[in-house]
Amino acid sequence: MEAAMALVEETSAEYAGRWNQLVSTTNWEKGRIIVQWRRALAEAGAPAGSCSDEAWSRQVGGVSPQHVGRLRRVWQRFGEVYPQYAGLYWSHFQAAVEWSDAEMWLEGAVQSGWSVAGMCDQRWEALGSPPELQPQPSDFVASETDEDYLAANHLPSATISDLAGEVRDHGDPLADDDAAPFDADATVANDPLDMAQQPAAETVRPFEDLPALPADLSEAFEMFKLAILNHKVSGWREIARNDLLRVLDALRKLATAPTA
Repeated sequence: MEAAMALVEETSAEYAGRWNQLVSTTNWEKGRIIVQWRRALAEAGAPAGSCSDEAWSRQVGGVSPQHVGRLRRVWQRFGEVYPQYAGLYWSHFQAAVEWSDAEMWLEGAVQSGWSVAGMCDQRWEALGSPPELQPQPSDFVASETDEDYLAANHLPSATISDLAGEVRDHGDPLADDDAAPFDADATVANDPLDMAQQPAAETVRPFEDLPALPADLSEAFEMFKLAILNHKVSGWREIARNDLLRVLDALRKLATAPTA
C-alpha cells in the first residue's frame, strides 16, 4: 500500500507542479488587471468607492472580495519584482505580503527551495516561535474557487457605469454625486485588506551577480547566509550586527592577506 501511494505521489508531482505554476501565472495576471481597472476608473473620474474589491467581485463574479483584495495587494507590492525570484509561486508572495522583511525570506525560499509552508515555518522559528504568529492554513491561499467555472455560469450584466450607480444606491459614503475622484492606488475606506501599510524600502538583492562557487564554499556560504537571516529577523539578540560585520571583515582580510 505504501509503495502504491509513493508511486502515485511521484507520478503526480510533475503534473501538480505544472498546475500550481498555471494557478500562479493566472493570479499574477488577475492582480495586474485589477490594478489597471482601478487606474482606468481613476483616469475616467469615477467616484470613490466604485473601485473597491467588492465592486470588482460583483463585476466579474466567481471570486470573493477577500480574494480580489489578495490579488490586488500582492500585485501592488511585488508585481514589478516577482520575476526576479525564480521558482516561487504566487502563494509565496501572498503569504509574505504583510511582512516588512518579505524580500529576505523570499530570497531564502529561492536559495533553499522552501515551500510556502516551509518559508513561513522558517520565519516563525527565527522569530522565536511566538504562538500568536504561528503560520495558519489561511496563510497559504492560492485560489479560493474556480473562477472560470463560476464566471461561465454567472456572467455579470452590470457595466462600469452601472457599477458606479450601484455603489451609490447602496449608500456608500464615498460615492455620492459630489465625490472627488479617487486615487486608484490609495486605501479604500473600510477595506480591511488595505489597512496594512506597504513598506517603501527598496528591494535589496545582494546575491544577484555573484560568481559560481566551488562546492565547499557554496555550502558554507548558504549556511552562513541563512544564519545571518535568522539573526537579523530575531533582532540581533545573540550577536550584535557590528560584531558580525567584524567577523565578515576578518574573513575578507584572511582572503586578501599574502600567502605564507
